[in-house]
Amino acid sequence: MIGRALLLLASLVALSARGDNPPQLVERYAAVAGQDDPAFTGFSAARGHDFYFDKHVLPGVGAVSCASCHLDDPRLPIRAHRAEVLCRACHVINETEHPDPEHAKKRHIQPFAPAANPERFRDFDKTERYFDVNCRMLLKRPCSALEKGDLIVWLLTLSAE
Repeated sequence: MIGRALLLLASLVALSARGDNPPQLVERYAAVAGQDDPAFTGFSAARGHDFYFDKHVLPGVGAVSCASCHLDDPRLPIRAHRAEVLCRACHVINETEHPDPEHAKKRHIQPFAPAANPERFRDFDKTERYFDVNCRMLLKRPCSALEKGDLIVWLLTLSAE
């Protein structure tokens, strides 16, 4: 009996050490979405796609969307200062405005889609931190569990190519 309990405990520790995976995050967001709205019936890749491309006006920047920083194809990596993406205005100073462009901080944004970046959506707490910062910046409010789940479900439909 004690041996089985220790084996179960070791299995749970091994699972927690591996971290989350995108489907597990979707399940967690589904539980919250169901609490938020008893009529919740599941996430929608189509809504996630629309959410990703929906424009929101930011004063001094213009109309922006998730795609403004993560590109129209979220499978692609971005090296800020080398691409015309609006996130440079929010995250780092533009090289041409930097007093020492050779030593300006270069920001790399890894692909948003899990198929192109297997590390994406592997840690619930990290995912929540990024959603919190980016949703507040873009939407001026926290994203709902429905929005987060829809977005992740859509990103999971994208293949690596």
